[in-house]
This record gives sequence, C-alpha cells and structure tokens, in this order.
Amino acid sequence: MQIEITIDDEKKIFVTSEVTMKARRKFLEIQAEEEEVLKEKNTIPAKKQIELENEMINILVDIVFDNQFTADQLIDGVSDEYFDEKLAEAVFGVKKEDDKGNTEGK
Repeated sequence: MQIEITIDDEKKIFVTSEVTMKARRKFLEIQAEEEEVLKEKNTIPAKKQIELENEMINILVDIVFDNQFTADQLIDGVSDEYFDEKLAEAVFGVKKEDDKGNTEGK
C-alpha cells in the first residue's frame, strides 16, 4: 500500500509492504465507541468527534505506515476524500477504481 502526501509543497510517497489486521481491529473499536456515544446522546459532541477522528488518523500514521510521517503532515497534506480512500484501503482492502475500471496502484 502507498500514500501520497504533500509536505512543504512537495509530493512525497510513502510505502508499506503489508497492512496488518490490527488496522481493521482498531477501526472496529473506534466504530463501536462511536455507536455507544450515539446510543447515549443521539449526537456526538464536537470534542468527541475530534478525538475519534484523531484515532482514525492514527490508524494510518501509527499502525499502517509505522510513523513514516506525522499526523499533522497527513492532515495538512491530503484531502478528506483521499484520506477516506486510503483508510478504506487499509481497513477493508478497498481500492478506488478510475474512470476506466482500473484499480489505483496497479
């Protein structure tokens, strides 16, 4: 798996040879926590949303890419859509298809 991040106006590519099951496990733990908060309050307070989003970011930074870049570099260097794509790829093995039906990264 690879990810492209713009750092200091320069595109940099980071690569990991494998994505461990730990990424999916952590994602499911975060999802379960979010569901519990929603059950109790019917909404998620902004502070809790930030906390959960930071945990999602750390799935890519800490677990998948083993701290090859920082959370701030990821936040500053990718779009929300790209982050979501890469998180889905890491957690579920889902790769985005281009207009011609080819998966990215092939």
